[in-house]
Amino acid sequence: MPQRPTTPPLNALRAFEATARLGSMKQAGRELCVTPGAVSQQVANLESILGIGLFERRGGRLILTPAGRRYLPPLTRALDELEAATVDLVTHGGDARRLVIGSLHTFSINWLIPRLSGFGAAHPDIRPVVETLELNFATPSRAPDVSARCIDVGFYYGDGEWPGMISHELFAESQVVVARKGFVPPGLAGDLERLVSSYPRLVHTTRPRAWDEWSASTGITLAGPPGPGFEHLFMVMEAARNDMGLALLPLQLLGRALVMGELEVLSPEASPSRGSYYLFYSALRAAEPSICAFRDWVLGLCP
Repeated sequence: MPQRPTTPPLNALRAFEATARLGSMKQAGRELCVTPGAVSQQVANLESILGIGLFERRGGRLILTPAGRRYLPPLTRALDELEAATVDLVTHGGDARRLVIGSLHTFSINWLIPRLSGFGAAHPDIRPVVETLELNFATPSRAPDVSARCIDVGFYYGDGEWPGMISHELFAESQVVVARKGFVPPGLAGDLERLVSSYPRLVHTTRPRAWDEWSASTGITLAGPPGPGFEHLFMVMEAARNDMGLALLPLQLLGRALVMGELEVLSPEASPSRGSYYLFYSALRAAEPSICAFRDWVLGLCP
């Protein structure tokens, strides 16, 4: 096994990370269940080992040095991953039959879960566990991160070009304008240009240009400022259900809402998006039987 001769003791790293994150050795001590003096000693020990000052002490206040500011984010991520791995092990007990599936909330609820019983019937020896692939688990390049939640396979929206990942396109996304059924008066239902200028346009904040792209695709001019913004698609969908305005949503994820009569499509045809939905997994694990079984099952749903 390779050695890690430059890695400081874990207690010292935890003391620094908690102090920097909480801004106080007293609060760090409470979190770590030790005295502030013990925290101070561990931080001083870490600075001595590194030979670099991590805090400036100004009149009883602790201020991170430039080195401390650089050191904190990767250290916090490492400790978060250690915590997640421990919770995963304690929760699931190292179950070799478990397949962790990462997916964004809206995709899970509206596409994956309604179909997942079919995988269970085909592969009763594999236990699927669905985890939320939150947006803040994505890297700045919008690549999905399988390490943050110990994900085995996942579903993600984009171009499918993610380093270290094998991805399979499931379907291209197309978007339609929707509102709560009955929200728009019958006389306006066919006048889409008037509709999008008369009612608030709900914004999916992680895709702030979606309405503009829809306008360019359809040739329909947008007038007036955008409406309220929401980080996740399921929030946009819920806002539309509650009469907050018009939503631009993927047609492929609206099946349940349309069948239940919660939403209605107002645009006569779907407008193509720039991206598609993909199944992905680490290239290093491509030959694992459970991943292969799930891949083949999913691709069988999306010929």
